[in-house]
Amino acid sequence: MSHHTRGRKADPKPADNAIRKVPKSPAYFSDAAKAEWKRIMPILVERRVLSPADLHAAERFCDAAGDIAAARTAIASDGAYINDRHGEMKRHPAYATLREATAESRRWAAELGLTPASRSRVTAEAETNDDDDDSPLAV
Repeated sequence: MSHHTRGRKADPKPADNAIRKVPKSPAYFSDAAKAEWKRIMPILVERRVLSPADLHAAERFCDAAGDIAAARTAIASDGAYINDRHGEMKRHPAYATLREATAESRRWAAELGLTPASRSRVTAEAETNDDDDDSPLAV
């Protein structure tokens, strides 16, 4: 385990230029990644924690979800153990992908406030009423 990933993560806070509408998922996404995008993006948009610059993090999280689904499908299809080129039984290579994608997913989930611990730190402010812009204090 790398030392730079340990410890407390930055608290996700409402972004000043938060995305207000769920953007379309990237075209290259697998079906599983698109499904994850559709699941998490409304949550993140509602919490106002994503700016346009943060979309990369959400994309990587969904990519990892797609990789997890593909690895599980390969293992389910081929079995947990397969014969290698020498005819010896070996654990399916998709387990390495599954392990790496799961770790990647966990890291991005924490950054996005999608884990129970990180979600408890999210302090998104309530939506302000558009009529408040007419107040003398509005900038």
